[in-house]
Amino acid sequence: MVTYLIIILIIAVAIAPLASALPSKAQRREAQLRSYASSIGLTIKLEPIPDIPARFRFSPSPNLVAYRLRDASGEDRVQDKLLLLREGEQWIDTLTESALKLPNDGLLVGEVAVLNRGVATVFWNEKGDEADVDRLHQLLRDLLAFQR
Repeated sequence: MVTYLIIILIIAVAIAPLASALPSKAQRREAQLRSYASSIGLTIKLEPIPDIPARFRFSPSPNLVAYRLRDASGEDRVQDKLLLLREGEQWIDTLTESALKLPNDGLLVGEVAVLNRGVATVFWNEKGDEADVDRLHQLLRDLLAFQR
C-alpha cells in the first residue's frame, strides 16, 4: 500500500510542472480576442501609452494593449499627431481640450487614442468580447475617416 502511495506521489510531482505551463482561462480569452482582431485586419501591440499632459490627471488602467488600424492611403498625409483621451461619454483632444465628434459616439471602447499619419491606435484593457472588438474596429475606422 505504501508503495502505491509513493508511486502516486512521484507521478504527481512529475505532472505538476506540466499543469502549471497550461494557459489560464483569462489567457485563453485574451488570445481568442487578439486572434479575432487580427482576422478582421487589426494589429495588436504591447507598448506603453503615449505621454499624457499632466493637466488631464489621467491615470490609465493597467495592462492597456494597443489595437491599430492602418490606412495605406493616409501615410502621405502631413498632419500633426492627434492624442485623444476618453472622458466619460466622449473623446477629448488633448491639444485643443475640446470634445471630438465622431459618427458613432456610442462606440466608447478604449481609454487613449492616437492618430498619426494614416494610423489609428486605441489603447484598450481587453475587458470585453468579440462584439467589443467589432466596436473597436468601427471606432478605428471612424478615427481614420475623421483624420481625412
